[in-house]
Amino acid sequence: MINRFELIVISLYNKFMFFIKMLNEGGIYIQSVRRIFELLFSRKFFPPFMTFVILSVSALCITFLLTDSTLSIERENVILRTRPATNAQAIIQLDQGIEVNLKQEQNGWYKVRVNGKTEGWIPKWLLENTTLENDQDLAAQILINTPLYSSTDESSKVIQNIEPGSYLHVQAEDNGWLSVTFDGVYGYIPTRLVNLVSESVVPDSEEEIEEEAPYDKNEIERQRAEAEAVVSIRSNEEPLLDSPSFYAEPIAYAIYGEQLTLIDSAEDDLGNEFYLVEDSTGIRAYVDSTRVSISTYSIGHIGLPSANSLSEATIMIDPGHGGEDSGAISINDSFEKDATFDTAMALKAALEAQGATVMLTRPDDQFIELEDRVTASNLNQVDAFISLHFDGSEDTTWSGTTTYYYHESDELLAQSVNDQIAPLPLENIGILFGNYYVLRENTRPSILLELGYMSNQYDLQYIFNDNYHQNIAQAITQGLINYFDQVSQLR
Repeated sequence: MINRFELIVISLYNKFMFFIKMLNEGGIYIQSVRRIFELLFSRKFFPPFMTFVILSVSALCITFLLTDSTLSIERENVILRTRPATNAQAIIQLDQGIEVNLKQEQNGWYKVRVNGKTEGWIPKWLLENTTLENDQDLAAQILINTPLYSSTDESSKVIQNIEPGSYLHVQAEDNGWLSVTFDGVYGYIPTRLVNLVSESVVPDSEEEIEEEAPYDKNEIERQRAEAEAVVSIRSNEEPLLDSPSFYAEPIAYAIYGEQLTLIDSAEDDLGNEFYLVEDSTGIRAYVDSTRVSISTYSIGHIGLPSANSLSEATIMIDPGHGGEDSGAISINDSFEKDATFDTAMALKAALEAQGATVMLTRPDDQFIELEDRVTASNLNQVDAFISLHFDGSEDTTWSGTTTYYYHESDELLAQSVNDQIAPLPLENIGILFGNYYVLRENTRPSILLELGYMSNQYDLQYIFNDNYHQNIAQAITQGLINYFDQVSQLR
């Protein structure tokens, strides 16, 4: 059955064709033309007519954008394939520097048109990862606890979970899924959950893996349990309180660097943690846990990275939050997790341009536990761990950037990076001690950057600005170059 809207469109179409016919026959009648325009702009016909026009223009614009978007192939060994899979039939090998028309993006693959006629698929992940030799001979480096699925569907049965530190031979990458075998069991892993590497860099034996990644969580925890925990004050004039509350009366004030014995811990009604400490005279008091460090957390933490230059370093970027954890939310309902990821991608590109090997704790918008982020850093023995965040406060006047570190040996890294961030448009607060899980539990050189306040209108104009992301990326990259220069001089 034809509805009212269809009748209107048909009526408009018939009148338009009548108008064209009159033009062709040379018999244009002014009254007829006037009548058509009166109908088009009448209350009855104008809304559907404008809807038709808007939809038509939109369709034309989308078609234009899709067919006119170009992509430059800036690397060798890129094969155009018949479908988005590494085991699909090869069409041609693309020359480095050639420009192709971008038609579609899907699950880590681009559908492109070459020379205006030949269409096929190329892997986006290959274009972005210059350390890969080609789309064959791949291995999956497991960075976090990763499920092995029975089929290419995340709602399918999980055969088993693969712990971080493993390398798996990739039989094929097909539309965002890796075909692998683990412990003799064949299954599938989402490509976004792993770090793709060339098989040529995979250790040849378990002994070699152990040599590259000596991190032993159980041994570190055993040593921490046996060692005496010493609390170091990391701020000046820190109040020592008579009870675990910010409203408690100060018994005394501790100075920066003062060391106290850890007795116990407690929380207030809001979940804020306090440490019960004792000084050399036997006086006990409570101190805010975010303002002190504990010596046992430095057991297993390395003082200097293995690399002597950025080009030979492995850097892990940690885009804060992700998935259901949005992080701070701005006054215009933008999410911190999106800003951290965009900044991370800019930083990844800048670091790889300098020859660094780059890993991400989350490759897309997904929730990753803090423990898994730290485990990935520790197991992969990275040379630096950079956690990216944007701040938030109920006080909307708070503004600026801050660099945090936990372990005293990481102060050099914090200072080197912060020196380059300081000249950026937002006010720089400097380097501060930060009792954050991803820093405290990290055995690798690590810092956490707060790169602006989501709650501040002035900062917000930069936080979601691509140029600001690029400037941050270049600043951090230069800071790391300077850091490794100083590291090489300290050896």
